[in-house]
Amino acid sequence: MENKEKIKSKEKIKSKEKTKSKEEIKSKEKIMNKEKIKEDIKNKEGIKNKKELWNFERINLIKAGILLVILLALTALAAKTEGMMGYFLPLAVLLSLAAAAVVLVNFRFGRILNIISLLLIPFAAYCCLEFYTHVPWDISPLMTLMNCVFVYLFFLALSFLLGSFNWGYRISTLLLLLIGISNYFVVEFRSAPIVPWDVFSMGTAASVADNYTYTISWRLVFVVMGFVFLLLASSRNTLKVKLWKVRIPCFVIALALLTGSAAAIQEKSVQDLFGMDQTLFTPNVRYRNNGFLAAFLGNLHLINVQVPEGYSLAKVEELQESIIESEKEKTDETKSASTEETLLTEESTDGTEAASSKEEAQTSGALAEASAGKTTVSEADEGISAEVSATSPNIIVVMNEAFSDLSVLGEFNTNEDYMPFFHSLMEDDSTASGHLMVSVKGGNTANTEYEFLTGDSMAFLPAGSVVFQQYIHGDIPALPSYLKSLGYSTTAIHPYLASGWNRNIVYPELGFDEFLDIDSFENPEYIRNYVSDASAFDKIIESFESKKPGEKKFIFEVTMQNHSGYSKDYPGFEASIQLTDFNVTSTSIQAAEKYLTLIQYSDTAFEKLIHYFENVGEPTIIVMFGDHQPSDYITNVISRITGYDSEASLEENQKSYMVPYVVWNNYGLEMNANTDLTSVNYLAANILDSTGMPLTEYQEFLLGIQDELPVICAGAYIDRDGIYHNYAEKDDVFDSLLNDYNILQYNHLTDGKNRVESLFTESAAGEAATE
Repeated sequence: MENKEKIKSKEKIKSKEKTKSKEEIKSKEKIMNKEKIKEDIKNKEGIKNKKELWNFERINLIKAGILLVILLALTALAAKTEGMMGYFLPLAVLLSLAAAAVVLVNFRFGRILNIISLLLIPFAAYCCLEFYTHVPWDISPLMTLMNCVFVYLFFLALSFLLGSFNWGYRISTLLLLLIGISNYFVVEFRSAPIVPWDVFSMGTAASVADNYTYTISWRLVFVVMGFVFLLLASSRNTLKVKLWKVRIPCFVIALALLTGSAAAIQEKSVQDLFGMDQTLFTPNVRYRNNGFLAAFLGNLHLINVQVPEGYSLAKVEELQESIIESEKEKTDETKSASTEETLLTEESTDGTEAASSKEEAQTSGALAEASAGKTTVSEADEGISAEVSATSPNIIVVMNEAFSDLSVLGEFNTNEDYMPFFHSLMEDDSTASGHLMVSVKGGNTANTEYEFLTGDSMAFLPAGSVVFQQYIHGDIPALPSYLKSLGYSTTAIHPYLASGWNRNIVYPELGFDEFLDIDSFENPEYIRNYVSDASAFDKIIESFESKKPGEKKFIFEVTMQNHSGYSKDYPGFEASIQLTDFNVTSTSIQAAEKYLTLIQYSDTAFEKLIHYFENVGEPTIIVMFGDHQPSDYITNVISRITGYDSEASLEENQKSYMVPYVVWNNYGLEMNANTDLTSVNYLAANILDSTGMPLTEYQEFLLGIQDELPVICAGAYIDRDGIYHNYAEKDDVFDSLLNDYNILQYNHLTDGKNRVESLFTESAAGEAATE
């Protein structure tokens, strides 16, 4: 029995062992099968990942194709404009292909790359923004830090608002791309960067935008490509902030910090701390030294005119009294000299009667000459003010768009003289002529207009501001209103849109009776897309001939023929002036030749205008001057010939702001001896003074300060010894004179409620005579 049980026991053990062995085998087989399955899955996923690394779906192929076409088109335009430039062309093509390839790569950032991109993309976008016009390392480390604060806060604020760093960074980068391009072309067209108050000029800019040629440079191409790669990198970011409880507070904090930083940069203490360039009158240099964002935001406080040091109504009245007293002294001296001359005349043995003064002799002689076979006007004629007599001439002023003589930048050769008639007038001793220093270049025409019509100066206003759009909000005393008070009818002419620079609003406030804009021209001649100067001057003649008998006329015209946008080709317009210093040609050289050809057209038209008024019986004065030089795109061509360097010195820099002027008359009037170089704010007072007409107290003040400072404009002032001064310099005498001028101008332009009207509307001589 025992044996049987032992045998059974052994069999059971063997059976168990066999079962266990089978189970182990099965278990091992299962494990092996699982590992095999995992390996198969892994292999399949690997194959799938490799296939999906390149995403060739239709939408991505379209995106890549569009991007490639755009970048290659920009490359082709740059090559056409600037030439191949060594390795630039192959590099641009390679980068274009690389950008298209990145679009096709199906790749998203992980945690580490997300963080790296968050840190690097805003800084790279800031660098690209600066690269549009200069290299970022022109900017000091502290100013770089300030600019980066604005950039990072903006990127973060938008990302938290959208709840996605992908979209936040993409949109922020795109905005900087567009802002940079806009500034690039603004600098090219008007030689000055974008400023906050340009928002007021958008309508005017849009009206002439299609007349410009938007030339593409290699710099522009590579900066755009840099932005493109930053946009592609931003699109790979996977970080999101979904919780509103986190997004909103973070957005508010970032926005508050951004606003606070923008407010802080307005403070002088902060600007000094960061070493910010605070020179207002060289905006290009200021933007280069401070960075675009810091310079732009730092200009916000300049939207309003700053109150001059020591300004008060009492101070204005004190200055007014000093003007009246000074004029009284001049009157007394004139009377004394006149009495002495009379006594000498009575004692003369020849028995002839001499004129009581040199001015009377000149006037009577001139009128006698003008009366020969011509009609003169009597004070008694109906509708004529007692202030307006036969000695009061008609006054015609032409402010010619972009009219300048670029030979001030140095000698250059052309196949023929581009302004022969104007040059002949400047050499004629019977005309007053020379050069005016203006406050703008390449654009902002209305500022030169403002300085001439009011006697005010842009030197005391924010750089880049446009007075007509920002600071005139009601009637303001000016040359038109003053002449109207003397009995003149006043007409403004501009052969373009009336709304440009708000002229349709501002002209009546300056005292113009009528404004003849483009709608007043019937079938005029066009050169390019603008009314020709010939047609513009015909409108002057038409307006003059329509006046009433005995009526005295003041006509002020701003032309359009020479407006910028010289690169474009127009049917029927070819350059007749060639720059003979060049053996090759380029788009910029051709543009400069077209510009000089336009100046020649203006010269021919002006000669025709002068010839007409040579045969007019009424005493008439005609003034023509340019509003500014063309932009750097044109003047740089001349600089290549002459070696002119605008940054060599303050004096050299101001040559870029010189325009010619001439004052002609048809009745032999001897004009006052003006300096060869003055500024446009003095010109109107000089013209009235030459005619013997009464001057306002403000105009008398201007003539007084002109003796000490013949030039005052935005970029510099020049003393009577011909020394150029920067406004940052300190000079007790000149600073005092400039501040007095600033105080009177502030009362005139800005402090309308407390304006001392008599300063700008009444004759100083009249005040002196009544005392």
